[in-house]
Amino acid sequence: MGKITRRVKAIFDHLRWRARDLADRLAFPPAREARLIARARAALPAPPGHGPKRLLVDLSVIHKHDAGTGIQRVVRSLRDRLRLAVHPDVAIEPVIVRRLRDGYVTLSGDALAGGPDSLFFGLDFATDAVHRSRKQLQALRQSGTPMWFLVHDILPMTHPHWFTYPSRLKYRRWMRVCATLADGIFCVSPEVTRQVKEMLATRYRRADLPRIITITPGSNITPADRLLGQEHLPQAPALDAATFARAVLIVGTLEPRKGHADALAAFELLWRQGLDIPLVLIGRPGWNTAALQAAIRQHEHYGRLLFWFDDVTDEALHAAYRHCRLALVPSLAEGYGLPLDEALALGAPVLARDIAVFHRHVNDRIRFFPEHADARALADAILLSLAAGARDETLPPLPDWDGTVLELVKAFDCLLA
Repeated sequence: MGKITRRVKAIFDHLRWRARDLADRLAFPPAREARLIARARAALPAPPGHGPKRLLVDLSVIHKHDAGTGIQRVVRSLRDRLRLAVHPDVAIEPVIVRRLRDGYVTLSGDALAGGPDSLFFGLDFATDAVHRSRKQLQALRQSGTPMWFLVHDILPMTHPHWFTYPSRLKYRRWMRVCATLADGIFCVSPEVTRQVKEMLATRYRRADLPRIITITPGSNITPADRLLGQEHLPQAPALDAATFARAVLIVGTLEPRKGHADALAAFELLWRQGLDIPLVLIGRPGWNTAALQAAIRQHEHYGRLLFWFDDVTDEALHAAYRHCRLALVPSLAEGYGLPLDEALALGAPVLARDIAVFHRHVNDRIRFFPEHADARALADAILLSLAAGARDETLPPLPDWDGTVLELVKAFDCLLA
């Protein structure tokens, strides 16, 4: 496929998804959406008053491909530990959608059977599967099967301009099904819990709110990661260990809400002042940031003071946290914000944007800069943080995924005694 053909196809796809997004919003204005949800819920039986004998765990996305994203790290970690916490009399049945037209089946291809002794857990972020199988899931719920879903954030609905047309449309469809069928919802932070409660009560007008529980995500960092030496750092010709020790580190996919553009503008002010402060970015290229990616790659300081690694090992990432001078978390919005926790766990001082989701931490190693700071204010905050002193090597305890799984299973009422 030639360059011009690819460009034409990309334009066509963009217009097609934009039209689909518009059509969905016209078909489901909030008032009509709320009425449809209320009507559907009126036909559902009350959930059973006892724990399940079988967990139907949705693994539709990760079964096909583990992209290694933050969401899939959560899915993988919880999937692998569920059996350790669930009572032995409770069966765990992974369920998937292989082909969207076929709906949910077991791994062996059997049709899904529910009832009051089963519980459906939407562990995976399977937007297409849940939407396309909504009638099957509704029938499952009408058979008495309770339904729980895991929500990482609601940003595609609160800030749709940060997302592509396909992602915002798919998210909105997925949340519509969750709002209709959910008896319980897990949220990854107190701020997401607050937002989900508000959205269900106002946008969807659910009078019978589901149980909404905040869970504490575990950590993939181990005590051994805290001992990683400089030899594990990401490699670049002008980025030796001494340079890295002076560097400010930003971790996260390059997407609009992550705040990379604000950080780059602040560093350009510092570099124009003659300050020799390296900026290291670690994160995959994301959507709606083509201009930013080009600005980084073509920057006059790229490869000297500005570095971008779009694919590193976990060891290299953890070593970067261990040996940088400062971790900067400039995200404009997050559901959780894993880089902040990783930085703290590995001893890096942190400068973070002052947004509500980060207030779960009260820590001397965190400094905040104003949510709406301009480039000058952010540059000044960076300088103050760099001048604050050396690393504090008193590291906090590491959270573990076993505790997260216990929170899930307690809510399901099938905990191993």
